[in-house]
Amino acid sequence: MYAGISKRLRTHQARRGIPLPVLALIVALGILPLLLIALRVLAIAGSGWPALVVAGDWLNQHLSLLWIPTADRTAILHVVQLPLAALMVAVTRLSLGVRVLGFRAILIAIGMREIGVLPSLLLIAIIAGSVVLVRPLMRRSSMPLYARVSSILSIVAATMVIGLLLGSAFDMPVLSSFAFFPVVILAMLAESIADTVARENTAMAAWRTVTTILLALLIAGISAWPPLRQLTLACPELILTQLVLVILVSEFMDWRLLEDFRPGQRSADTPTGLHIAVVRNRWSNAVLRHTGSTAPKRYRLRSVQALVDALRAHGHTVAVLEADARLFSRLRDIFPREALGEVPAALVINCAGGAQGKGRLCQVPNLCEMIGVPYTGPDPLAMAVISDQLLMSQTLAAKGLRTLSCHEPGDAADHDPGKQHGPRLVLHRFQTDREPILVRSAPAITRAIKRVRNAGDLPLIAAVPTGRRLRVVVVRGANAGSPPQVLPPIESHHGKRGYPLAQLDHVQHSALADAAQGAFVALRCADLARMELWLSPEGEIGIISVRAIDLLSPRGEVAVSARAAGISYPALIQRLLESHTTPARHALALGHHPLTVFEPARGTL
Repeated sequence: MYAGISKRLRTHQARRGIPLPVLALIVALGILPLLLIALRVLAIAGSGWPALVVAGDWLNQHLSLLWIPTADRTAILHVVQLPLAALMVAVTRLSLGVRVLGFRAILIAIGMREIGVLPSLLLIAIIAGSVVLVRPLMRRSSMPLYARVSSILSIVAATMVIGLLLGSAFDMPVLSSFAFFPVVILAMLAESIADTVARENTAMAAWRTVTTILLALLIAGISAWPPLRQLTLACPELILTQLVLVILVSEFMDWRLLEDFRPGQRSADTPTGLHIAVVRNRWSNAVLRHTGSTAPKRYRLRSVQALVDALRAHGHTVAVLEADARLFSRLRDIFPREALGEVPAALVINCAGGAQGKGRLCQVPNLCEMIGVPYTGPDPLAMAVISDQLLMSQTLAAKGLRTLSCHEPGDAADHDPGKQHGPRLVLHRFQTDREPILVRSAPAITRAIKRVRNAGDLPLIAAVPTGRRLRVVVVRGANAGSPPQVLPPIESHHGKRGYPLAQLDHVQHSALADAAQGAFVALRCADLARMELWLSPEGEIGIISVRAIDLLSPRGEVAVSARAAGISYPALIQRLLESHTTPARHALALGHHPLTVFEPARGTL
C-alpha cells in the first residue's frame, strides 16, 4: 500500500482544468475574506489608518451574524459551517482517497450534535446491522426501488420507536434519544449501506460506513469548538475562502492516496487483477427526453450480483454502472489512469440493452470505442448488424445459412383469416433482444403489430418454421487463435422453467454446431452468443435469432449449457476475461480453423 501511495505522489499532475487567469482570479477571491478579517481586527484593536479602522468597524456592525439570539444560533451554524464540512469531505475523498458514503458524513454530524455521539453510534450500528440482514431477502424477492426504500424507512422508524419505548420503560435516556435523531438522515445512510453491499461487498460497506462515521465525528468535533463557532458567525465571508479551497484541492491535490485500498478484495495490482465495470440498464433516467424504444423489462429485473461476486472472487476490482448519459464520467472516475495503458487492465462488461432508441444496443460499444476503453461483446458495426433482423438475415444468407423469411406487414393476407396458413411470428426489426411474438390468428397479428409499433419499432412477419426449436451457445475460443466453441444445445420451451439438454444424434448435433459456428463468425459476435435455431423434420437447420449481450446469469441458458460441457460458471467468466487480456486477441483467424464442438457428456444424447 505504501508503494502505491508513493507512486501516486510521484506521478500526480495537476488537472489544469482551469485557465491560469481564471485560477488567479479565484485565488484572489479566496484571499479577499482574509483581508476583510484583518480590517475587523484593526477596528477591534483601534490601531491603524483611520479609514481602515472605519471600514473594519462597518464590517463588524453590518457583515456579522453575532446579532442572532443564542437559541437560534445552532440552526444558523449548520448552514454557515456547511462549506467547512464540505471541504473536509473533499480532502478526505480527493486527497486521501478514502471512500466514504458521499456527503452523508455531514448529515450524521448534524445528528450527533442533536442527540450526542454515543446514542448516534449505537443507533447507526443497529440500523446498519438490520439493513445487512434484511437486504438479501429484498434481493431474492426482486423488490423495486420504492418498495425497498419504503421498507428501509419502516425499519428505521420502528427502531426509533422501539428505542423510545424501551428507554421509557427502563429509564435509559440513551435509548429514548433515538427518536430525536433526524429520520431522513438515517434512511439515507441505511440505503447507502445496502447499495454498497449490493454493488461491492459487506467488507467494503463496513469500511465505508466506519470511515463515514469517523469523518462525521471529526466534523462534529471541529464544528462544536467554541472559538470556531464564534469566528464563523462573526466572519461569514469565510464561506468564500472555503469554496476556493475546495476548488484548489480538486485542481492540485487530487492524489487519492488510499484509492486502491479495498477491504474484502485481493489487490488489484496483481497480474490478474483488473478494474472492471459491469454496465447494465436498470433505470435509464439520465436522458434529456424519453423517446423511442427502451430496453426490455428483463434488463431491469435481472441481477448482476452473481457475476460481480465471481469477478471479485478472482481478485478483480468491480463496480456496477448504469448505461445512461452519465456513463462516461463514471468510467473516468473508477478507471485509474495507469489501468488504461498499452496493455489495459480495465474492462467494461456490457450487460446493457441501451437507454433508448432504435440503436440502443450499439450505445455502450460506441461509447467505449470513443473513449478508448476495452469492452466485451460485438463492436458497434457488428452490433448494428445483429440488432437489425433484416440485415442480419441478409448477412447470414450471404454465407449460405438459412434464416427466417421476413416481410413487413403490408400484405393483406397477413390480416385475412381466410388466407392464414399456420401460426406466424411477429418480430421487432431493430430490437432483436426482444422475443418474437407467436400469433395464431389475424386479430392476434394486428394486436402484435400494434404492440411492436408502440415499442417504437418496425414490425416484421415470418412464418413459424416447422420442427424443433433449439438454443445453442457459442463461446470464443479458449486460447488465442483457437476457433469458437459450440456448447451442448438445449431445448427452447417458452414459458417453462428450466433448460433441458436437447436429445440429438451425432449428425444432427454436428450440423447444428456447424450452423451456429458459421453464424458466430459471420456476425462477428466476439465473445459469446446465444442463438435460437430450428431443426426441421428433414434435417434442415435455420437461424431465428442471435443475442450477444446480457447472457451471464448463473442460472441462464449459457451457464446451463456451459456446465453440460464441463465449464463451471467462474471458469466461463475467467475465459471471457482472458480473451481481453491476451495481446493477440485481435489476431484470431476464425475461418481457418477446423470446427471445435463440445459434445454432451456420455448418456445425454
